[in-house]
Amino acid sequence: MSQRTAHRPPAHTAQPDRSRSRLFGGSGRDLLGDGNTVIDAAAQIPRKVARRKPPKRFKLLDRYGWYEPRTEGAWTTTRQSEALNLAISRRNVRHQGPATGLNRISQDLVITDPFELYGTDISNINVCVVGDIGKGKSSLIKTAFFWRQMIFGRQVVAIDKKRQGTEGEYSVFARALGVESVRFKTGGGGARLNLLDPAITTGGEHAGGLDGVTPAGQEALVLAVLADTMERPLTTSEKSAVGRQLELVNQDAALSGRAPVLEDLARRLVEPHENDGGYFGGRWADRSLEWGYEPGLALLRLVDRDLKGLVDAETSPEVREALEHPFAHFDVSALPTEGPALRVVMTVINTWLANLLAARSSVSKQTILIVEEGWHVAEGSTGGVFRSNMKLSRGLGLSTVSAFHHPSDMSKDSPARALMQEAGIVFLFAQERFDDARETAEMYHLPPGSVDIIMGLGQGECLVKIGSADPILMEHARSPEEITLTNTDEAVKGARPA
Repeated sequence: MSQRTAHRPPAHTAQPDRSRSRLFGGSGRDLLGDGNTVIDAAAQIPRKVARRKPPKRFKLLDRYGWYEPRTEGAWTTTRQSEALNLAISRRNVRHQGPATGLNRISQDLVITDPFELYGTDISNINVCVVGDIGKGKSSLIKTAFFWRQMIFGRQVVAIDKKRQGTEGEYSVFARALGVESVRFKTGGGGARLNLLDPAITTGGEHAGGLDGVTPAGQEALVLAVLADTMERPLTTSEKSAVGRQLELVNQDAALSGRAPVLEDLARRLVEPHENDGGYFGGRWADRSLEWGYEPGLALLRLVDRDLKGLVDAETSPEVREALEHPFAHFDVSALPTEGPALRVVMTVINTWLANLLAARSSVSKQTILIVEEGWHVAEGSTGGVFRSNMKLSRGLGLSTVSAFHHPSDMSKDSPARALMQEAGIVFLFAQERFDDARETAEMYHLPPGSVDIIMGLGQGECLVKIGSADPILMEHARSPEEITLTNTDEAVKGARPA
């Protein structure tokens, strides 16, 4: 008789479910390798598992509070305390967009891409960077919002005011990408961007554009420039005269097949045609010819002096060609800080870009505008035009990245402060002065103790505030190539990189 006989379960054991045996390969199959079948093994599993009785409480220990929670802490080790750090036990799962730096607490990657964060973490895609000079603001902007954005096929436009040697700081990036820098110079000899360029419509409305997305037009731009130049608000009659003559200048230029320029408007305001007053009715026809006299004189002064060779002639071909590349570099570092030239040119570039994006809104192209010296475009009437264009960022797909230095230097009702508070993503670098650190903490409603943290931040360290979430302590990370490209100490150290 064979030694290998089928094993039969005891009589008191229930027979196994045959349907279950088929799930394990059919009845009688030896799957354990020791002569037993899966059915036999399953039959040995007890039907009930006895629960352990709860531990017994001793009355004596209970009397002395042995089982009560201890008010003082207990000794532990660093290995056990890792579970108490929620930043380590709960990792960030976001991976869309380019990395910006490392979380100093959890060592997670920090991603601050405005287009990827929109809709979930932020509702405003504009970015603001605040901090003292030399703390790493410029390096962060150049890497996170310019160099790394090239990978995602986004277009970056930089209005470069910071001087490095004989050119703007972004010139090294332009050369690395094989892009021509568009340089503006006072008195002529540089590029020109027509303030009355046909791409900037009279009222900012574009056929085929998005409903409710209307950038500033020629009229708003001219009125803002006049208000800053004349150092007073324009009267209603002056605004009416400027608006009417602007329409007539555009009509005459279209008939002659050319673009209108600022001098055309100035001459028409100073010496209007006899029939120009008919638009305002017979009673005011003669008097209306004098309403534009003072604005016309102000524009003539700008054309002959402050804005000469900048926005007073037809747009240069290199300006139009700049947007055909992924990176458009507008170098305004040669323009004087004092006077209206810098602010007007920066605002005209912003308005021209906003109008072009509105005209091609069906393309849905994501664009980043970098303005490192943000305080230049935050004040005055032209600053108001700049801020109104920024409010259309969502519809235009235009994220504006601006940088500021000292919040305590700005009044509570400063337009620059409003521009800083409206950003969806804010980077707060170190502030050496207590007043600046305190103003920064109050402006962004940071938790207690943030003032000391801001004053103690090292080079390249910052607090990142994304939307309404609590700030993150981040260290900006750069590759060796990025360190070389963002090095701006040649002029100070007296040596240029090899």
